[in-house]
Amino acid sequence: MARSVPYRDHVGLWRDELRAWIPGEIFDAHAHLGPPDAMGPIAAARRQEPLSTFTALTVEELFAWYRRVYRGKTVAGLIAFGFPLREVRYDLANEYVASLARRDSRVRGFLLANPRDTSASITEYFAHKKRGARFSGVKPYYDLLGKEIPQSVYHTQMSEFVPDELLEFMDSERLVLMLHTSGIGMGDPECQKFIRSALARYPRVKIVLAHMGRYLLKDQYFAFFDSGLLDHPNLFLEISSASQPDVYKKTLTRRDLWKRLLFGSDLPFGLITGEEYWSKETGPIFITREKYSWTDEKIYERFRTRRRRVTYNTYHALHALKIAVDALACGDAEKRQLKEDIFLNNARARLFAGAAR
Repeated sequence: MARSVPYRDHVGLWRDELRAWIPGEIFDAHAHLGPPDAMGPIAAARRQEPLSTFTALTVEELFAWYRRVYRGKTVAGLIAFGFPLREVRYDLANEYVASLARRDSRVRGFLLANPRDTSASITEYFAHKKRGARFSGVKPYYDLLGKEIPQSVYHTQMSEFVPDELLEFMDSERLVLMLHTSGIGMGDPECQKFIRSALARYPRVKIVLAHMGRYLLKDQYFAFFDSGLLDHPNLFLEISSASQPDVYKKTLTRRDLWKRLLFGSDLPFGLITGEEYWSKETGPIFITREKYSWTDEKIYERFRTRRRRVTYNTYHALHALKIAVDALACGDAEKRQLKEDIFLNNARARLFAGAAR
């Protein structure tokens, strides 16, 4: 549980580089919330997957973590949704988020969508709307399909958990789609085909690609970048988990994307002490400072020196973004405006522009 994790600025990254660089007000476009009773039992085999690292986090715990991890910053708003595991109790998870959105104007609640019963999710949405809690978006997820395959994300098509029925409903309500892609991510031509079709057929749905659309290798992100999909103004990029500076450097070569890049923490998962790593010998791997139930012992021992330089994943994503922004050939005023946009304005004024509450 996130509540039992002690805060440490392990390598001084917040103190030395990030605190002074990040604007005073931030909008977190990716946070998981849910009480413990909204999640059923997690089997031991399921604990071997990173997605089961955390299964509950209350809003009080989240804001306690905000005060520690982003010390000195004010969280002016956030997108919140439940923990999208197959063991979730949709009714309790969505009720918790809806009740927060109803009483706290900072919270933009997203509905966890049941891919096995889209009509039930739509009914749930309207029931909450009738009671005064309008969800601003929808959070589908591959694991909710319940496939009995380890790492099932690599054996799933997005149409399986984002069906047309769901997108049609979202289009009618002008909702935002928070999308964790399937397969290898947006470098996969099939993922690109799905997004291209969704953007064309459902013009009132804005799509946020979590984790910069996901990639194993930066060249996969570059293939997505060159696909033309990012020409569409309804496609946004959210930064959590993405810790390759070159990914951000490439993104920032397009000034139109300066207005569609969103800060997201992915808390509590952003508290995992790990970062992306690639070499010809290892391929794409994830190096962690601490041991988790899913830790690969061989990798852990092989990188025992490097992992001492590892801290919270959210800090690594922010540091990679900082490297890219600092390298821009533009003036300080433009860089300050860019940061204000990424950390606040792009979500509050652009992603939700004209959206009802």
